[in-house]
Amino acid sequence: MNLLVDIGNTLTKIAVSDGKSIVTEFKLRSINLDFIKDIIEDNNIKNIAISNVRKPNQKLFDLCNSKSNLYTFNKEIRLPFNNPYDDGLVGEDRLSLILGAYSLYPQDNVLVVDLGTCITYDIKTSKNDYQAGGISPGLALRKKSLSSGTVNLNEIDPVYPKSMIASDTHSSISIGLLIGIQSEIEGMINRYEKTYKNLKVIVTGGDSIFLSGKLKNTIFTNSNFIYRGLNYLIEYNQVNE
Repeated sequence: MNLLVDIGNTLTKIAVSDGKSIVTEFKLRSINLDFIKDIIEDNNIKNIAISNVRKPNQKLFDLCNSKSNLYTFNKEIRLPFNNPYDDGLVGEDRLSLILGAYSLYPQDNVLVVDLGTCITYDIKTSKNDYQAGGISPGLALRKKSLSSGTVNLNEIDPVYPKSMIASDTHSSISIGLLIGIQSEIEGMINRYEKTYKNLKVIVTGGDSIFLSGKLKNTIFTNSNFIYRGLNYLIEYNQVNE
């Protein structure tokens, strides 16, 4: 069994996997070493892969390394694509997503759009070169910016609008937030398509649910596409050990 750990900006997400599918998942506001130790022991975990965008937690790494085969994005890790960036210049979450893209489409140009705390755009070329794209504020950051930077606009739970004409402040903000993000993504896709032929577009991340079915010619995955990449990190390095 594999343990997949995604340490993000907001949450730490942990999944137990049989190598193909997710058996169970946990979401933590803070890392609890005793809890993680119990997960490892209760599920007979043999391999652990970690993606981390925060300051490294050495106690977590030491625990995982003592209990299993540990795979992280260190200098010794093998990747099936060319990563031209120095260590730490791009987030490990982005590398994980490109691993997921490679596992599905090893011979294609692929754009991965991840709607999380930030919206990220990342390319895997048909020659298997990784090329980092743009980063912009995600939905939660946009909501917070509106409410904190104004007097009369409160944070809302946006609803995808039925019309571009608002009936009240709530619908105005929903249009600005969701149609704004949709328009940004569509514009970015159009730009990338001019450079990369037959581009496959994967949309993922926790906030992708708001745009499901709204973006043409895209492949929507579940919000945890990163787990696919972490599973493949283990698989690829075991085969090549």
